[in-house]
Amino acid sequence: MKKIIIPALLILVLLGCSSEGDIKIINRTDHNLYFTIKGVDYVLAGSESSDPFQEIEIDTGKQFLFWGDDVTKVHMAMEGETFMMQDSYSSGLPNGLYHTETYLYVKPDETTKIYCSATHAGVKVINNSAETVQYLQYFTDDSDTLKTLNDSPIFGGEEFWSRLKATSDYDSITYSFVIQFADGSVDSTYSNIDDLVVDEQLLIELN
Repeated sequence: MKKIIIPALLILVLLGCSSEGDIKIINRTDHNLYFTIKGVDYVLAGSESSDPFQEIEIDTGKQFLFWGDDVTKVHMAMEGETFMMQDSYSSGLPNGLYHTETYLYVKPDETTKIYCSATHAGVKVINNSAETVQYLQYFTDDSDTLKTLNDSPIFGGEEFWSRLKATSDYDSITYSFVIQFADGSVDSTYSNIDDLVVDEQLLIELN
Protein backbone atom coordinates (compact mmCIF):
# COMPACT_ATOMS: atom_id res chain seq x y z
CA MET A 1 0.00 0.00 0.00
CA LYS A 2 1.30 3.38 -0.96
CA LYS A 3 1.58 6.01 1.68
CA ILE A 4 -0.31 9.20 1.00
CA ILE A 5 1.67 12.22 2.15
CA ILE A 6 -0.43 15.23 2.98
CA PRO A 7 1.69 18.39 2.92
CA ALA A 8 1.38 20.56 5.98
CA LEU A 9 -0.66 23.68 5.43
CA LEU A 10 1.00 26.82 6.62
CA ILE A 11 -1.59 29.12 8.10
CA LEU A 12 -0.65 32.76 8.41
CA VAL A 13 -2.55 34.39 11.18
CA LEU A 14 -2.57 38.14 10.97
CA LEU A 15 -2.87 39.51 14.43
CA GLY A 16 -4.18 43.04 14.86
CA CYS A 17 -2.01 45.49 16.78
CA SER A 18 -3.20 48.40 18.89
CA SER A 19 -2.20 51.75 17.47
CA GLU A 20 -2.35 55.35 18.50
CA GLY A 21 -2.39 58.74 16.90
CA ASP A 22 -1.75 62.12 18.50
CA ILE A 23 -3.53 65.44 18.64
CA LYS A 24 -1.22 68.40 19.21
CA ILE A 25 -2.78 71.73 20.22
CA ILE A 26 -0.48 74.73 19.72
CA ASN A 27 -1.50 77.95 21.50
CA ARG A 28 -0.27 80.95 19.53
CA THR A 29 -2.21 83.45 21.67
CA ASP A 30 -1.05 85.23 24.80
CA HIS A 31 -3.97 83.87 26.82
CA ASN A 32 -5.61 80.63 27.96
CA LEU A 33 -7.18 78.03 25.70
CA TYR A 34 -9.87 75.73 27.09
CA PHE A 35 -10.69 72.47 25.32
CA THR A 36 -12.29 69.09 25.90
CA ILE A 37 -11.28 65.89 24.11
CA LYS A 38 -12.81 62.49 24.91
CA GLY A 39 -14.40 63.84 28.08
CA VAL A 40 -11.18 65.28 29.52
CA ASP A 41 -10.92 69.04 30.13
CA TYR A 42 -7.65 70.85 29.44
CA VAL A 43 -6.37 74.38 30.03
CA LEU A 44 -3.42 75.45 27.89
CA ALA A 45 -1.85 78.73 29.03
CA GLY A 46 -0.78 81.29 26.47
CA SER A 47 2.59 83.00 26.20
CA GLU A 48 4.02 86.19 24.75
CA SER A 49 7.38 84.58 24.02
CA SER A 50 6.64 81.01 22.89
CA ASP A 51 3.92 78.73 21.50
CA PRO A 52 2.89 76.35 24.32
CA PHE A 53 1.45 73.03 23.22
CA GLN A 54 -0.41 70.03 24.58
CA GLU A 55 -0.29 66.54 23.07
CA ILE A 56 -3.09 64.03 23.60
CA GLU A 57 -2.72 60.37 22.63
CA ILE A 58 -5.73 58.86 20.88
CA ASP A 59 -6.37 55.13 20.64
CA THR A 60 -7.13 54.48 16.96
CA GLY A 61 -8.08 50.83 17.48
CA LYS A 62 -6.74 47.61 15.97
CA GLN A 63 -4.69 47.85 12.80
CA PHE A 64 -4.07 44.83 10.55
CA LEU A 65 -1.51 44.16 7.85
CA PHE A 66 -3.91 44.54 4.94
CA TRP A 67 -6.87 46.36 6.39
CA GLY A 68 -7.98 48.63 9.19
CA ASP A 69 -9.72 51.93 9.73
CA ASP A 70 -7.81 54.81 8.21
CA VAL A 71 -8.97 57.46 10.67
CA THR A 72 -10.64 57.84 14.06
CA LYS A 73 -13.26 60.58 14.46
CA VAL A 74 -12.78 62.56 17.67
CA HIS A 75 -15.11 65.26 19.00
CA MET A 76 -13.44 68.40 20.35
CA ALA A 77 -14.87 71.45 22.09
CA MET A 78 -12.53 74.44 22.22
CA GLU A 79 -12.47 78.16 22.89
CA GLY A 80 -9.99 80.67 24.20
CA GLU A 81 -9.95 83.99 25.97
CA THR A 82 -9.00 85.63 22.65
CA PHE A 83 -9.65 82.71 20.29
CA MET A 84 -12.53 81.00 18.53
CA MET A 85 -12.49 78.39 15.81
CA GLN A 86 -13.80 79.74 12.54
CA ASP A 87 -14.78 78.41 9.15
CA SER A 88 -13.05 79.46 5.96
CA TYR A 89 -13.76 79.77 2.28
CA SER A 90 -12.27 77.29 -0.19
CA SER A 91 -9.47 79.82 -0.68
CA GLY A 92 -8.48 79.38 2.98
CA LEU A 93 -9.54 82.87 4.02
CA PRO A 94 -11.77 83.02 7.14
CA ASN A 95 -15.45 83.67 6.48
CA GLY A 96 -16.33 85.09 9.92
CA LEU A 97 -18.44 82.13 11.08
CA TYR A 98 -17.29 81.09 14.54
CA HIS A 99 -18.00 77.95 16.54
CA THR A 100 -16.81 76.10 19.65
CA GLU A 101 -17.14 72.45 18.58
CA THR A 102 -15.72 70.36 15.75
CA TYR A 103 -14.54 66.87 14.82
CA LEU A 104 -10.94 65.83 14.27
CA TYR A 105 -9.87 62.89 12.13
CA VAL A 106 -6.84 61.20 13.67
CA LYS A 107 -4.70 58.77 11.67
CA PRO A 108 -2.70 55.96 13.29
CA ASP A 109 0.94 56.80 13.97
CA GLU A 110 0.43 60.41 12.86
CA THR A 111 0.08 63.72 14.68
CA THR A 112 -2.87 65.98 13.91
CA LYS A 113 -1.73 69.55 14.64
CA ILE A 114 -4.13 72.35 15.57
CA TYR A 115 -2.67 75.86 15.45
CA CYS A 116 -4.66 78.42 17.45
CA SER A 117 -4.00 82.06 16.58
CA ALA A 118 -5.95 84.89 18.18
CA THR A 119 -9.19 86.03 16.55
CA HIS A 120 -10.54 88.45 19.17
CA ALA A 121 -9.67 90.91 21.88
CA GLY A 122 -10.99 90.35 25.40
CA VAL A 123 -11.65 91.48 28.94
CA LYS A 124 -10.93 89.60 32.17
CA VAL A 125 -12.07 90.37 35.70
CA ILE A 126 -10.21 88.99 38.70
CA ASN A 127 -12.33 89.65 41.74
CA ASN A 128 -10.00 89.69 44.75
CA SER A 129 -12.45 91.75 46.77
CA ALA A 130 -15.18 90.71 49.17
CA GLU A 131 -17.80 92.35 46.94
CA THR A 132 -19.93 90.55 44.37
CA VAL A 133 -19.98 91.86 40.81
CA GLN A 134 -23.59 91.67 39.70
CA TYR A 135 -23.03 92.89 36.15
CA LEU A 136 -20.02 93.50 33.92
CA GLN A 137 -21.29 95.73 31.14
CA TYR A 138 -19.92 97.83 28.32
CA PHE A 139 -20.88 100.33 25.67
CA THR A 140 -18.94 101.59 22.67
CA ASP A 141 -18.29 104.93 21.06
CA ASP A 142 -20.93 104.30 18.39
CA SER A 143 -23.65 103.01 20.72
CA ASP A 144 -24.65 104.00 24.25
CA THR A 145 -26.59 100.76 24.74
CA LEU A 146 -25.23 98.85 27.75
CA LYS A 147 -24.45 95.21 26.93
CA THR A 148 -24.02 92.69 29.75
CA LEU A 149 -21.23 90.13 29.46
CA ASN A 150 -21.77 87.85 32.48
CA ASP A 151 -24.69 85.45 32.91
CA SER A 152 -24.17 85.01 36.65
CA PRO A 153 -22.62 87.06 39.50
CA ILE A 154 -18.84 87.15 39.88
CA PHE A 155 -18.22 86.40 43.54
CA GLY A 156 -15.12 87.28 45.53
CA GLY A 157 -12.25 84.96 44.63
CA GLU A 158 -13.66 84.24 41.16
CA GLU A 159 -12.51 85.17 37.67
CA PHE A 160 -14.53 85.95 34.57
CA TRP A 161 -13.46 86.51 30.99
CA SER A 162 -15.16 87.34 27.74
CA ARG A 163 -14.04 87.78 24.16
CA LEU A 164 -14.63 91.10 22.43
CA LYS A 165 -14.57 92.23 18.84
CA ALA A 166 -11.10 93.65 18.25
CA THR A 167 -10.44 97.15 17.05
CA SER A 168 -8.60 97.49 13.74
CA ASP A 169 -7.49 100.05 11.17
CA TYR A 170 -10.74 99.43 9.31
CA ASP A 171 -13.07 99.25 12.31
CA SER A 172 -11.96 101.32 15.27
CA ILE A 173 -13.83 100.52 18.49
CA THR A 174 -13.64 102.38 21.80
CA TYR A 175 -14.95 100.45 24.80
CA SER A 176 -16.19 101.78 28.13
CA PHE A 177 -16.90 99.29 30.93
CA VAL A 178 -19.36 99.60 33.78
CA ILE A 179 -19.06 97.32 36.81
CA GLN A 180 -22.21 97.09 38.91
CA PHE A 181 -21.81 95.56 42.36
CA ALA A 182 -24.48 93.68 44.28
CA ASP A 183 -24.61 96.46 46.92
CA GLY A 184 -25.65 98.97 44.24
CA SER A 185 -22.31 100.73 43.81
CA VAL A 186 -20.85 101.28 40.34
CA ASP A 187 -17.29 101.43 39.03
CA SER A 188 -16.84 103.16 35.67
CA THR A 189 -13.08 103.62 35.91
CA TYR A 190 -12.34 101.61 32.77
CA SER A 191 -13.60 104.01 30.11
CA ASN A 192 -12.55 105.03 26.61
CA ILE A 193 -10.38 101.97 26.01
CA ASP A 194 -9.39 102.18 22.35
CA ASP A 195 -6.43 99.81 22.06
CA LEU A 196 -8.12 96.39 22.28
CA VAL A 197 -6.61 94.92 19.15
CA VAL A 198 -6.50 91.21 18.34
CA ASP A 199 -5.06 89.20 21.29
CA GLU A 200 -5.13 92.25 23.60
CA GLN A 201 -6.99 91.60 26.85
CA LEU A 202 -8.08 94.27 29.30
CA LEU A 203 -7.32 92.99 32.80
CA ILE A 204 -9.53 94.35 35.60
CA GLU A 205 -8.37 93.41 39.09
CA LEU A 206 -10.73 94.25 41.94
CA ASN A 207 -9.17 94.43 45.40
